[in-house]
Amino acid sequence: MNNNTNIIKGFATVTGEGERIWFVADTLTLKATAASTGRSFTVVECLTSPGGGPPPHIHTNEDEFWYVLDGTFEIHIGDEVLAVGPGDFAFGPRGIPHYFRNTAGIPSRILLTFTPGGIEDFFRESGQPAANDGLAPQVDEAEIARMKAAAPKYGIERATNWD
Repeated sequence: MNNNTNIIKGFATVTGEGERIWFVADTLTLKATAASTGRSFTVVECLTSPGGGPPPHIHTNEDEFWYVLDGTFEIHIGDEVLAVGPGDFAFGPRGIPHYFRNTAGIPSRILLTFTPGGIEDFFRESGQPAANDGLAPQVDEAEIARMKAAAPKYGIERATNWD
């Protein structure tokens, strides 16, 4: 007898589907969430402008994985800087400062995976629903304030000043 009351079913999220959030000037598309994976993991497709990406930060609750879909990125994990391109993969364990930057001259996509799942709630609280299919607007003071307020609730620490 299975005592798991949170039975998860297989699923697919096809191109163009998934909740879209503007967060730190990136467009995030949620492909798998804590709700759809029994909190096992979260998968996010991230469309990043040239030079874009999140500020340096530390996850105390999640490990993070990056898989480059197109373009080129620098992924900073602790003191290491990894230059990655299409098909390349990187891993950042929780507790280590990290961030990524789009080094291509065009908007580029990177797939983010977090384990366990649930960080999408931080993105929802800090960002805003995407209003169109274009690139996200630049970060403003209101978004920084939302991010600072939400970060402790989700075990996210600043590795540098977010201002």
